[in-house]
Amino acid sequence: MSRYLGVDLGGTGTRVVAIDDDGRVLTEITTPTARDVRGGEAVAALVATLSGVAAGAPIGGVGIGASGPVDPTGVIRNPATLPAYTGIRLTRLVGERLGVPCMIDNDAVTAAIGEHRFGAGTGCASMLMVTLGTGIGVAMLEAGQPYRAADGGHPEMGHMSVKGAAAQCYCGLTSCWEQVASRSALDELTGGRNAELAAAARSGDGAARTVFHTYGAQVGLGMATLLGMFRPELVVVGGSAAQYLDLFGDGLRAQLRRSPEFAWNANVIAARLGNLAGAIGAAAMMLPSSAVGGQAITRSGRV
Repeated sequence: MSRYLGVDLGGTGTRVVAIDDDGRVLTEITTPTARDVRGGEAVAALVATLSGVAAGAPIGGVGIGASGPVDPTGVIRNPATLPAYTGIRLTRLVGERLGVPCMIDNDAVTAAIGEHRFGAGTGCASMLMVTLGTGIGVAMLEAGQPYRAADGGHPEMGHMSVKGAAAQCYCGLTSCWEQVASRSALDELTGGRNAELAAAARSGDGAARTVFHTYGAQVGLGMATLLGMFRPELVVVGGSAAQYLDLFGDGLRAQLRRSPEFAWNANVIAARLGNLAGAIGAAAMMLPSSAVGGQAITRSGRV
């Protein structure tokens, strides 16, 4: 039986899974994302990890979700968080070395695909995915298909301007949403003690609860705009900060209610697949039954 492999290339960690035809996770591994190495070394290490996850079984294909931007030809253009993989034809290199089809897309899109097919968004006609990790990723699915920009690429909505985000972003702009609402921003609010403060907040500590309420309001700054734009049936929150939605949800909802005449009352829930949503969705793109295509595909080494 073939295994379908999925990679979630994040700014901090790289998750790799193997799934079967029904989407069941057979194997999963998380490693630190390569940074201070050349592209060839990073690709060689990634291929070795993929081979290990395949465990000798036939590989039906490899799907990759990458922290964007990912251009319409499938090349990652993200020197700030994925320097080792930026500017190389990753699908071609992986496809040639493994001799299998390889596809790439934005990591928010692959997370949305995973949740829509196997997780919290199953059966949903209109779903907004917001991933809160090293940065912020956003994907909008209509009837299971991702919204694309005019050039076929993916909009980088984590870099829209929001009130209160005064710091300069690595992208060169100021006031970017992800500067105040990513998991990295939560790390700053908690002094890197997310788990410790979460435990305190769940035990009723008022100061800890205030920290998460503040963070939720900052998430709501950008989400309110997205809800006004897309008016989705469902919002799924993923990424490593989603585990704290029970703590920051009140602050988020309070922010969304600030303009009731323009508010869109969507159901906001945590990703069911957790941190594996992006990798599972990437693998799902390669299933024979998949109706979703990535931004670039290599089959047996040919683009």
